[in-house]
Amino acid sequence: MEVFYEVAMGLLVLFAVSDLVVGVSNDAVNFLNSAIGSRVASRTAIMIFASVGILLGALLSNGMMEVARKGVLDPSLFYFSDLFFIFLAVMLVDVILLDVFNTLGLPTSTTVSVVFCLLGATFGIALVKIASPLSQEPLHYLGRYIKAGRALTIISGIFLSILISFVTGAWIHYFIRWAFSFDYVKRLRHVGTVWAGISLSSMTYFLIVKGLYSTLKGLTPEQITGFAWVVKDFLNWVDQNFYFFLFLLFLMWTLVAWILVSSGYDVLRFVVLYGTFSLAMAFAGNDLVNFIGVPIAGFQSYQIWMDAGSPDPQTLTMEGLSGNVHISSLVLLCAGMIMILTLWFSKKARTVADTEINLSRQDEGVEKFSSNYLARGIVRSFRRLGRCFFSLFPKRFLVRVEGNFKQKNQNETLAFDLVRASANLTISSILISIATAQKLPLSTTFVTFMVAMGTSLSDRAWDRESAVYRVAGVLQVVSGWFLTGLIAFTMAGLFAVSLYFMEGWALVGLLGLVVFVVYKNYQKHQKVERKKLQEMHTILGIDELTLGKTLNKTSDLLGFIFVAMVDIYQYGIEGLIQENFKLLQSNRQHYMDLQENFNATHNALIKVIRKTKASEPTAGRTYIKIYDKMQEIVKGADIITGRSLDHIINSHKPLKSKQRKNLDRLKGLMLQHLRITKDIMRNKNFHIMSNTPAVKNEILKEIDEQLNYQVMGIVHKKYGTKNTVLMLDLLLKSKDIVENSEKILALYTEVLSCFPTAESIIHSLQTPFQKLKGAE
Repeated sequence: MEVFYEVAMGLLVLFAVSDLVVGVSNDAVNFLNSAIGSRVASRTAIMIFASVGILLGALLSNGMMEVARKGVLDPSLFYFSDLFFIFLAVMLVDVILLDVFNTLGLPTSTTVSVVFCLLGATFGIALVKIASPLSQEPLHYLGRYIKAGRALTIISGIFLSILISFVTGAWIHYFIRWAFSFDYVKRLRHVGTVWAGISLSSMTYFLIVKGLYSTLKGLTPEQITGFAWVVKDFLNWVDQNFYFFLFLLFLMWTLVAWILVSSGYDVLRFVVLYGTFSLAMAFAGNDLVNFIGVPIAGFQSYQIWMDAGSPDPQTLTMEGLSGNVHISSLVLLCAGMIMILTLWFSKKARTVADTEINLSRQDEGVEKFSSNYLARGIVRSFRRLGRCFFSLFPKRFLVRVEGNFKQKNQNETLAFDLVRASANLTISSILISIATAQKLPLSTTFVTFMVAMGTSLSDRAWDRESAVYRVAGVLQVVSGWFLTGLIAFTMAGLFAVSLYFMEGWALVGLLGLVVFVVYKNYQKHQKVERKKLQEMHTILGIDELTLGKTLNKTSDLLGFIFVAMVDIYQYGIEGLIQENFKLLQSNRQHYMDLQENFNATHNALIKVIRKTKASEPTAGRTYIKIYDKMQEIVKGADIITGRSLDHIINSHKPLKSKQRKNLDRLKGLMLQHLRITKDIMRNKNFHIMSNTPAVKNEILKEIDEQLNYQVMGIVHKKYGTKNTVLMLDLLLKSKDIVENSEKILALYTEVLSCFPTAESIIHSLQTPFQKLKGAE
């Protein structure tokens, strides 16, 4: 029995490290996105500010660790074995849940996750204890095991913050933008100085309340000595002189802002970097308990058990966990360093950050989320409400106000400007400070995310071109937050009960489940990263579109398409001839991957055209023509893969022997043509284009013969309706693929003959195709 708990203790330590990694990967959006989205400084500089904040916050987080031990349960009512099963279940579920959300790129609340895991695991164990034949406790005694009132307060406060944060962010930022306008540089000396004073003073108060307050939380009067005693006296003075203290902060920071503006420095940059530091410090000081609080509680339980002489784990009660236990600074320092390393090197942290930035960016572009019925209904409702509201004001007044919300020269490299970035940080800090001062629980993730969504709404980032997609994205993220609580509660309860009854066997099985889920998530995320790598080499990666760059980049895109087309056509025909359902299903997924990659090119079409160099309009026209042919080729692949799979999945009659032989012969010719075209595009050897017409003519001749054969079969009632539709689709789409491929090659030949220097530019610009991962 002792071996089980020794192994379990080792696993809790491992889970603590894992939870730090997955937790920081998800929560980094809280303090990084405003700085990254506005590109206030280099990524390295932003990371340094955040890292310093995290390290200080981790060292000041000692007092928060008691939440995991007695925040939502009464440890004195549980035996040592009960609590250990609860702690193991919480960490197993927390790692799985956060890693899934990280892989999907969806921000969620680590606070909600750990609280609901604790609730679910405690509920499961308590229910088993009450249901035991030896127990005389009625069902309503569950309220003794779980601090239901405390848990309900935490949950209601957390979810109420969603609506409050969104409305507050949208309302306050409307006036901030009205004061600044999008051409904010001209107003920095006056408006910027005052706003910087307000912003920096509110964030300083936030830093004090959320950063220093956590050093005292959970400490007994006897433990408040030295630095903690100074902090307590200072916080008491701040509470007694609240308005005077804020006024002093405002004067000090306004003076600093005026000096910075007078020296020609953009004070909003300082505001954003300072806000990044303060939010990072508060995050580490308050959220570190979400990652290592449970393992530390498990370690303290284990120590109590060992100090008691290792009695029967099912008889030792855990009153010892009800007290306050001081955590070693070395443990907090190690945790802080792991968080910093994760911040610097985690790719999943960037994936989660991209979601919020994508939903709040100012410019149009590729939308990550698809619209749905609810999002469309919300947008239509608010449009009607907006028309009614604005009809109450004179048109002259509205025109004057709306002038501050128009962008003249939009920087497409920025998701949003420094005004909105500073507003995000300031409003989030104010809301969190108010909640902390009033001892109201909330989720920093919910607050910062919804504030960012509210400010983007005020900035007209959600216009009629993108509103339904942004609203759909927000709804999906918010629904994920509610699912976090439900899934965490259910899974933790089931895991805890499994451990209670099966102990070692359950631990081995659940540990295997964690490893499997994490590994599959890793594979899925690697696939996403490979797609991003491919997109980096597309035409979006250029600053100005010239003819040479157009031919170079489109040939790269076509290289990827024809690599995929070779496999898609080959396996599509082979799967149909062999009636191989799995092969056709896999081939359809291969096409879906191609379609997804092509969608990025489709969605970026307008952006690409805007990059056309004024002196070379031919570049833009050439790109449109090539894009049109690409689209037809991809559509052909859609018909071939879809119709073939549909024919087999519905168990329609197989092709006749003659038809199979004809298709197999056509497949050989098509693959020859596709491979030649692929090599031309990959190697950019445009001088060998003259080799393809002979293959093309042979293919077209073969298709005409097979069409005639099919028509005669229909006349003689040899083929049924399903058979005929399938064959016509395959033959006609094969013809379309070949003809559009030839038109693309002909277009390259025509352009190169008119602009002989373009080919030399192509070869000087090209990047080796072989270096792109996942090309084949």
